[in-house]
Amino acid sequence: MRIGKNRIAVLIGKDGIKKTEIEKTLGVTIKIDSKTGDCEVKPRIDDPNYIPLNVYTAEKIVNAINRGFNPDKAMKLMEENYDMEVFNLLSILGKSEKHIKRVKGRIIGRSGEMRSAIERFAESFVSVYGKTVSVIAIYEDLQIARKAINMLIKGMPHHTVLKYLERKYNDKKKEQFKQIYKPEF
Repeated sequence: MRIGKNRIAVLIGKDGIKKTEIEKTLGVTIKIDSKTGDCEVKPRIDDPNYIPLNVYTAEKIVNAINRGFNPDKAMKLMEENYDMEVFNLLSILGKSEKHIKRVKGRIIGRSGEMRSAIERFAESFVSVYGKTVSVIAIYEDLQIARKAINMLIKGMPHHTVLKYLERKYNDKKKEQFKQIYKPEF
């Protein structure tokens, strides 16, 4: 896979801390060519932390960092119930730079309000980077964030999307409350 040149330093971290943390936790080796941006994840079979799925997980983390996520947020992908979805605005909207910029602005919102509303109500992490929008969340929350972003891409008003997010969030909290305080007879 290829990493953007401006994201290589983020992946490596100060003094190689982030790269080393990923490698030690998952039992893999990450090789990065800083000139071309080529990145390769190889298994270290003799490592006690290694399981075959870790190569795939490490690739997802590297991809998340490449998509604009902070390494700490990308590390959430180590948990098996977290996943990432990437919306490629170029393939959804076409090549119009103006249209892509406008939709990115709609997703971010004034002073980042819409993006933070999606993150808060869908309990997810959202990154708008380049010509993509990416979301990291638990599968159920990923569905909510996906629908909210699709609504914004289609041009629905912000208040409609906010109502949808609030309704889904309240439904989820009610369900959690019912599970906690379920009476036993």
